[in-house]
Amino acid sequence: MQMKLEKNWRYKTIEHLEKVKWPCHEFNSFLVNRMQELRKIPLNKFTTEDLRIMIGQEIGLYYLIPLALEKLTDNLWAEGDFLKVTS
Repeated sequence: MQMKLEKNWRYKTIEHLEKVKWPCHEFNSFLVNRMQELRKIPLNKFTTEDLRIMIGQEIGLYYLIPLALEKLTDNLWAEGDFLKVTS
């Protein structure tokens, strides 16, 4: 069964599209805090790095995979800003 995308889905947030709000908590984790932020940003504002983070955590795949494929079609070598964070 294939889901139908909402009209103007690229201009909506993952929170809106999935109709799920995560509880607002501050964590001592850049990754968790960033994922919470990204769920509230319209998809058309996502950077390659934002896509990398969310797809890597398997969040919003139904919406983000098509965007990632578009970016890769435009630039097969597209990459995010992944930096190794040390403590």
